[in-house]
Order: sequence, then structure tokens, then C-alpha cells
Amino acid sequence: MRRPVRHALVALLVGVGHAAVVLGVALEYGYDVGPAAYSVGGVLWRYGGLVALGAVPAWLALDARLVTPALLVGALAGLALYAELTPPPPVFRDVAELEPSVDGPTGITVVENGLYLVKYLRAWYVWTASAALVGFWESVVRNRFRWLRPPARAWDPPSTTRSALLVAAAAGLVHAAASLGFGSVQGLNASLAMWVWMGVGGVLLLALPTVLLVRHDIATPMAVATLSLVNSVHSQQYAGPGDPHALYLGAWFVFLGVALVPGGVEYGIRRFRSR
Repeated sequence: MRRPVRHALVALLVGVGHAAVVLGVALEYGYDVGPAAYSVGGVLWRYGGLVALGAVPAWLALDARLVTPALLVGALAGLALYAELTPPPPVFRDVAELEPSVDGPTGITVVENGLYLVKYLRAWYVWTASAALVGFWESVVRNRFRWLRPPARAWDPPSTTRSALLVAAAAGLVHAAASLGFGSVQGLNASLAMWVWMGVGGVLLLALPTVLLVRHDIATPMAVATLSLVNSVHSQQYAGPGDPHALYLGAWFVFLGVALVPGGVEYGIRRFRSR
């Protein structure tokens, strides 16, 4: 069996194992994530997504020797499992227990101190997109900087501005799809003009840092921008009354500026050393 095929099969097995662990623990705690809770499309989307979330970092680690995707997904999964498995246990309450004005059981259940793995499951596409982005970032950085060991599969950087812009646009579209998709699932209510504004920002927020990386070897902006997406979604899942992801989508220019600041510092240090 050829090595790429073997790597793909092992990665698929890792993805299946990842999905089995997450779903097994969630079902053990009584969460409604079994196949009966979803349509056929819903099962394929959620269960297949969990497999992909485990398989993509594993494949990148095996085939290209990239470590950051596995570290990112491992940290997110580890946090969710740790929060789920440590006290206090989840408590299931009917809404009537929390609202004195409601007479009799409603059949609507509220879970306290739980749902960590369910939240992890629901945002699988954000975590997968983020893993792919940090994997791309690591591949470029390790290939460009001589003091780092190059990845097993070297990526040829764009030789023209046009090709660099295409790569940057692809990264921006991946980011926009993941961030806007999560906002939509969360019930974000916005006008069409606002959705267009957030879509344009979603593309630019990753496209500009990617251009700086592939054309000018400035690495920090893309790393900061990708981690900002992860932090925004993770914060939204555990937020109180606030709505941090809506702020992230609407005020994208602020987060772009935050990502570009360390890039300016990196560029200044490089110019100072080259004197």
C-alpha cells in the first residue's frame, strides 16, 4: 500500500475514533445527539463533520508533518471533554422550574453546567476551517524560514501577485464561510447590507494577512487573524448576555487592525536587523 493511501486511511480511522469518543460521551450524559434526533442530512452533516474534524489534522500531521492543526483541534476537544467530565455534572430542568409564571411542565428542557461537547460538535466546520488555515500558515512559515525544519510536503509559494491574490482570496472565502455560517446558525439578525458588509470583511480579514505571508514573509498577521476566529466562536459559545461573534463580524476592521499590528512590529524588527 502506498504511503499517501496509508496516511489517508489512518487519518480516516482517527476521525472515526474522534467522532465515536465525542458522541459516546455526549450520549452517556444524556444529550440528544443520537441519529434519531436528526434527519439523514443532519446525521451526515454532524457525524461526518466530526469525522472530518478528526481526520483533517491527522492527515496533515501524517502526510505533511504539520503539528499546529492537531494542536488546535486537540486543545479544543480537550477543553470540551475536560469541562464535561469534571464536576459539577449537567442538570436538566424544565423551563417551568425556572419561570414561576409557567404552570405545569412545558417539555422544553434547559441544561445547566453542560452541553460542552454539543457546542464543540455544532461548530465543527469552524474548527475544521481553522485547522486548515493554521496548517497552511505553518506550511508556508516552515518552508520560508531557514531556521525551521521544512514540512514533509513543501508548498511552492505563488510566483506572481495574481496567484498570491488568488490564494489569499481562497483563504478569505474559507474564513468568511465559516464565520458567517456560525453567525447564521446562532440566529444573527442583520439586514442584507449588513450581511454584505460582514461578508466583505470576512474575506478581507484573512485575505490581507495571507497576502502579507505569501508575498512578503510576514507571518504574524495570519496567525493572529485565524486565532481571532477561534476565540470569537469559542467565546460566543460560552458567553453570557453579550454577543462577541456578532461584534467580530460587524467590527471586522478592528480585528484586522489587531492582526496587522504585530505584522508591523515584525516588519520593523526585520528591517532593523537587515541594517
